[in-house]
Amino acid sequence: MKEQVYTLKKRKDTGELHLFEAYQESGSDNCIPDQESICKKMKKDESEKNVFACQNEDKARNLAATLGRKVCGVCISHLYATY
Repeated sequence: MKEQVYTLKKRKDTGELHLFEAYQESGSDNCIPDQESICKKMKKDESEKNVFACQNEDKARNLAATLGRKVCGVCISHLYATY
């Protein structure tokens, strides 16, 4: 069974942090992020490094919150409920 997880990547040219959806096989530490960030403003090949990888929604939300304004607001809003 595949679990949806998240990877936060740092953009090479601007240093912005963008969130990517990924899927992880049960029992595996490996996940492969989508080609484009959640906000569609960054492609995977534009990244310099991963800030974190393969984190579930709660962990991704908490880790991103510690980083503050550096994280893309559109991407991070995906991890919060909208009513």
